[in-house]
Amino acid sequence: MSTDAATKDKVVSKGYKYFMVFLCMLTQAIPYGIAQNIQPLFIHPLVNTFHFTLASYTLIFTFGAVFASVASPFIGKALEKVNFRLMYLIGIGLSAIAYVIFGISTKLPGFYIAAIICMVGSTFYSGQGVPWVINHWFPAKGRGAALGIAFCGGSIGNIFLQPATQAILKHYMTGNTKTGHLTSMAPFFIFAVALLVIGVIIACFIRTPKKDEIVVSNAELAESKKAEAAAKAKEFKGWTSKQVLQMKWFWIFSLGFLIIGLGLASLNEDYAAFLDTKLSLTDVGLVGSMYGVGCLIGNISGGFLFDKFGTAKSMAYAGCMYILSILMMIFISFQPYGSSISKAAGIGYAIFCGLAVFSYMSGPAFMAKDLFGSRDQGVMLGYVGLAYAIGYAIGAPLFGIIKGAASFTVAWYFMIAFVAIGFIILVFAVIQIKRYQKKYIAEQAAKANAK
Repeated sequence: MSTDAATKDKVVSKGYKYFMVFLCMLTQAIPYGIAQNIQPLFIHPLVNTFHFTLASYTLIFTFGAVFASVASPFIGKALEKVNFRLMYLIGIGLSAIAYVIFGISTKLPGFYIAAIICMVGSTFYSGQGVPWVINHWFPAKGRGAALGIAFCGGSIGNIFLQPATQAILKHYMTGNTKTGHLTSMAPFFIFAVALLVIGVIIACFIRTPKKDEIVVSNAELAESKKAEAAAKAKEFKGWTSKQVLQMKWFWIFSLGFLIIGLGLASLNEDYAAFLDTKLSLTDVGLVGSMYGVGCLIGNISGGFLFDKFGTAKSMAYAGCMYILSILMMIFISFQPYGSSISKAAGIGYAIFCGLAVFSYMSGPAFMAKDLFGSRDQGVMLGYVGLAYAIGYAIGAPLFGIIKGAASFTVAWYFMIAFVAIGFIILVFAVIQIKRYQKKYIAEQAAKANAK
């Protein structure tokens, strides 16, 4: 009986497993890229077309982030019970419908609803979907590398999606980038079709392993478990989540990360609205492409920086990169429209900002374990990520409010202050937590020796 079962089982090749990684990367590059990464490029055309304020329109990012955060745990539970391919298609369908709603909306509530549906939909196939696929095909060795490759897709997609989006917008706009408005909402329908078609094609191939498929041999699994056990024996076990919540330095750390979120939201969501007032659509698309290149390098190098230099130095480096990127924006704000030096400074912003993207992409996961240990790692990751998410959700509309009351230049001054203060608080808190951690480890060792 067992012999028959063994003959029926199929060993999956590494090539096929990495084909699944490629499909995840493609998911991040196109469906997710359309659903999330190109939305900031529509801000200025829509604000001009419908006479919204920047603060009121950028609330779409706040509402989308909040609703997606609430929906994410439920989607994760549903993945355990519902066929993955069906869940993937539901998410693709929701994001495509969201773009249709964008295309037929003329009032803010319509855009808010579309943003919520789009962000929740992307959670099905990206936020929850990609890790779900990778974890099933790589249950042991190679999971980290596979996840890294898969999530690089978003950066790769930016390289070609950003200029393509600007080219399409230019075709359906009249006037210059400062005062130009849309003559048609066709771009939304174009991207809805592209997202749906590419998503359905990917869904035809992407899947989780079947019951009779062996994705890792017994020898590899045993080796992985042995290595994992050895690593766990050396790692800092840490404190429980309740103990961490009683630490004052945890709250100071969280405050720093929240303030950082206030400053970084504008860099991700409002950069295009600002650059549209200083550069042509083609040049803004080029800046977006370079941002994709910077993010690609930043995501890959982030893990190395954390492993080599630790949390404090790596986050200090990220803070310096973000300050340089905002300084580029401040410099551009004093230049006339179409200045060639503004184009160079825009590319500088894109590279500096992209190099530091690891601070909020892989940063929370690394910091949660490095600072507070592995005991309640999942819970602590939620706490660390929540602080940044709150700041991020407030930051986008806050930038619009400041810009509306004063100017883009003043708003950038506020953002550079948030980033500088936030990173200083966070790095100082990290240093204090690491000192407390060393003291705690020494005390625990002393108690163990006394026994």
